Amino acid sequence: MMEINNISKRKLTGQHIGITFGTFAPLHVGHQQLIYKSLMNHDAALVIVSGSDGDRGDKIGLSLEKRFRYLREAYNDEANLRVAMLNENDIPTYPQGWDEWTLHLLRSIALNIEGVFEATNFTIYVSEPEYQVELEKRLPQNVQVALQNRKSIAISATEIRENPVRHWEKINRVFRRHFTKKVLIAGSASTGKSTLVRRLARSINAPFSEEYARLYEETANITDEELTASDYANFIIGQSRANYNEICSPSNNGVTFFDTDAIVTKAYADLYLSKTENEQLNDLFDITIAKETFDLILVIPPVTAYVDDGFRNMEWENSRHDYHQKIMWYFKQYGFENKIVLLDQEGQTPQEGFYLRYQQAVQALETHLNIKIEHLQ
Repeated sequence: MMEINNISKRKLTGQHIGITFGTFAPLHVGHQQLIYKSLMNHDAALVIVSGSDGDRGDKIGLSLEKRFRYLREAYNDEANLRVAMLNENDIPTYPQGWDEWTLHLLRSIALNIEGVFEATNFTIYVSEPEYQVELEKRLPQNVQVALQNRKSIAISATEIRENPVRHWEKINRVFRRHFTKKVLIAGSASTGKSTLVRRLARSINAPFSEEYARLYEETANITDEELTASDYANFIIGQSRANYNEICSPSNNGVTFFDTDAIVTKAYADLYLSKTENEQLNDLFDITIAKETFDLILVIPPVTAYVDDGFRNMEWENSRHDYHQKIMWYFKQYGFENKIVLLDQEGQTPQEGFYLRYQQAVQALETHLNIKIEHLQ
C-alpha cells in the first residue's frame, strides 16, 4: 500500500536535512531533480513553496495556497519529505527583504523538524549565485548553501508559463491539470455529441469523458421519464467526477474533451423535473457549476433527426429547441458566452452533416485554442 505523506505526517527527523525552495509555478522536472538530490543525499528533505499575492504564479491562477497543495499531493508517497509554505506578503519584494525572508525561512525550517534546530545540519540547494551570496551572509553555521548547476536540464517555469503545451512533458503531472485546455461539447439529445467527443479526442489521442447520465440509465435500466431528483443529483456528481478524472488522467496531453457538464444537466432538470424537485438541486448545481472552467464550448443546435435509442423519451423531441435556448441562456448567465462556438452545419445527408460539424469543430479548436487536428481534405 502506498504510504501517504500528507500534512498530518510527523515532522522530519535526522542529523542532516536537505532543503529546496522556490515559487514552483509550476513544478517541473528541473525542480524535481533538485528535490530528489536533496532527498537522496540527506536523512530527510524539506521543500518550501514561497510566494505572495500577485506573484508570477498568482498571475496565471496558481496561487501560493494552490501551489502548496499541489506540491503536497505530488509528493504524498515520498517518505522523509515534507512540504511547507512561506508567505511573503509581509516581506519587501525581491531583491529587497533578504533579512526578513531569511528569518521566515529559518522559522519554517524549525517548525518542520522534530529535533533541536541547533543540533541539526542543513544544506539549502539553490540555483542562483546571488541566492548563495545573500543567504550565506545571514545563515547560522549549521546551515550550508550549495549552488547547483541546472543547465543540464534545459527548462524554466517561465518557458512553461509562456507555452505549456510545448513543454508538457516537463510539467509535473499534478500541475498539468492547471494548464489543461478543457473543451465541452453540449447540445440537446440526439445531436451526435457523444460521437463528436470521441472522434475529436481520438484524432489527437486526448482523454475524454463519456455522458454519465447515459451510463447511469443503462446500468440502472431506467428511462428518461422515470428519472427523479435523486437521479439528477447522481448525474451532477458523477459527471463532475468523470470530467475531473480525465483532467487528471496520465494520458492528458494538454487538452481534454467533456461530454456534458452540470449546466447541460441543469437545463434538462428545468424542463423535465417538477419545481419542487428542481429546487432540491439548486445548491448542488450552483456549487458544481462554480468550480467548472472551460476554454471552449462547442454547442450543437437541434439540426439532426431525433433517434429512438431505447432509453430516450420520444415525447421530448418537440422540446429540443426549448432546451437549446435554455442551455444557451445558462451559458450566458454563468459567464461562458464568449467561449461558445455553434456547430450548425446540416448537409444533404446525416453523414455529410456530421462531417461538416466535425470540420467546424476542428477549425474552432485551431482558431480559439491553437490546437491543430490534421485531417484529410
